[in-house]
Amino acid sequence: MLPSSRTPQRSPRSVRAAVGTVVLLLGLAGCSGESAPQQPAAEPTAESTPLADYDTADVRPVRGEFCARVTEAAVAAALGGESTADDSWRPGRRLPDSSDIGNEFGCSWTSGSVRASAWVFAPPITADRAADFAREAVGKKCERLEMAPALGRPSVAQHCGGGAELVRFHGLVGDAWVGCEISGLPVSGGDDTARVGEWCVAVLEALRTA
Repeated sequence: MLPSSRTPQRSPRSVRAAVGTVVLLLGLAGCSGESAPQQPAAEPTAESTPLADYDTADVRPVRGEFCARVTEAAVAAALGGESTADDSWRPGRRLPDSSDIGNEFGCSWTSGSVRASAWVFAPPITADRAADFAREAVGKKCERLEMAPALGRPSVAQHCGGGAELVRFHGLVGDAWVGCEISGLPVSGGDDTARVGEWCVAVLEALRTA
């Protein structure tokens, strides 16, 4: 499924890739005759908003290109500094650092050892399928963050250790399966969900069509 994982997160990344392969087949079977994707709404603001205070119920994300709309301020806040490298991918292309072919629009930004990533599946996802994704999303060396704010409904958040720390959110917003994460976080034993949650809000604002 998604792009964001790098070598230290190979197991979680493999879970995303496997899920993405299934969705690719479903999407190809059901997308013929679908209307043209919506375009994002007005330019997102640079203001940081906690995910717990953000209402995803009225957000209808574009299931398409969005990376250019993520604000520089949001990227810098997620990374803890200015981005020094970036990458992007789209359906049918090989995912970064992987041999898997993705079915998502996604992007990542890097500063030092920290990487902030985001993605959205191209095909629409039903609530039942999203519930399956949420159950399957947590990879090895990862734990669910049960008290984390929700990224849509259903939603799942996880923390992964084993070297470079990673916090990741997945969730269904409208009919879009959205993911956002920050990897390479300091090993603090603390809770970086607030920082990643604000990053997810910035991503949703870039995806918002209305």
